[in-house]
Amino acid sequence: MTMRPEFVLLAALLFSPAAKAQGAFDPPVMAYVLCVTDETKKLALETPPRDKAQVIENALSACGDLEAQSRKSLSDHGLGAAAIEQRLAQLKKFLRQTAQDDIDRFRVNRTPN
Repeated sequence: MTMRPEFVLLAALLFSPAAKAQGAFDPPVMAYVLCVTDETKKLALETPPRDKAQVIENALSACGDLEAQSRKSLSDHGLGAAAIEQRLAQLKKFLRQTAQDDIDRFRVNRTPN
């Protein structure tokens, strides 16, 4: 099993020495990432197809509860508001960048019903 490059980058963001010191490997954060990924796939396969930018923004919105849980968990680990905002902004930037290719791949690999 090979690991996709974007997950290696995500792991680097989440497991950097500074992140470890701040307790950033956190189940709510990972649940948020998985939620956005799953929602992106679901929305990418809808018919009629939506614009890719709309797909990812809707996926991020659909996972708002998990984002809030991630914020609380990171705060509980001692991160300040600015650090939490920066961490989630980096994560969203990463998700937006990788989603473009993911959406194309999901649509190409769609199996007809």
